[in-house]
Amino acid sequence: MKTKSILTLLCACGASLLAVVNAFGLGSDHPTNNLSEPAWPEGMAGLVNVTNRVHGFWVNSEDVFFFSGSTADFTAFLAQYSKMQGIKEHLLILDDGAGEAKSPWANSGPACDWELYGSSRWVPKDTDYVLEVHFWTGGKIPVDSLTIPDQVKVTGSCLKNFEAITNGMTRAEVEKRLTMDGGLQGVSPVRFVDPGCPGFKINVEFDFKQNAADRNRAVRANDDQVIRVSKPYPEPPFVD
Repeated sequence: MKTKSILTLLCACGASLLAVVNAFGLGSDHPTNNLSEPAWPEGMAGLVNVTNRVHGFWVNSEDVFFFSGSTADFTAFLAQYSKMQGIKEHLLILDDGAGEAKSPWANSGPACDWELYGSSRWVPKDTDYVLEVHFWTGGKIPVDSLTIPDQVKVTGSCLKNFEAITNGMTRAEVEKRLTMDGGLQGVSPVRFVDPGCPGFKINVEFDFKQNAADRNRAVRANDDQVIRVSKPYPEPPFVD
């Protein structure tokens, strides 16, 4: 009976371990000391080895690091990230809510403001390393205080209405998706905001007509077509 009990226990433990391996692969929490890996692109260790890193873990060839800090800390981090070479693209992803620095196998973790995700798992040898920055819009850093370098592309679920604006759309179609910013506005360009993505705006330029009989005054029309759209940028909304 004793032997059977031991075998039963070993089988149960083996099944549990197999389930963990199947779910997560090989992985562990990163130690708190300075880190460096041969697969990392040049400059990644400088981003990771800072005093405001609050947690990190790895699974297979993926690394995830969490950070907490001020607007100045994140601005400096993003500026350093924007200068890195050997990565697929410079991507800032906006996530809703507040960040939690938690490994997949942990129940909870400390609060955090941004995350650095790196992976060579899905990248062929002749392409660049994937390195992304995630920022939580519900954290303690105000979204409209961000300074985003030109090299960094901003994306995320809350920007979907901004990203849907393309050349050839009419003014009426744009205004169905977005709200005009307050303050003084002309016929073109026009600042637009999205209530679902506070703190960000885009500028939209339209091909508009002019009234020759009235000193070529710009004439606004619902069928004016979009000819240029800016990248989303952080700025507090203007109030009329």
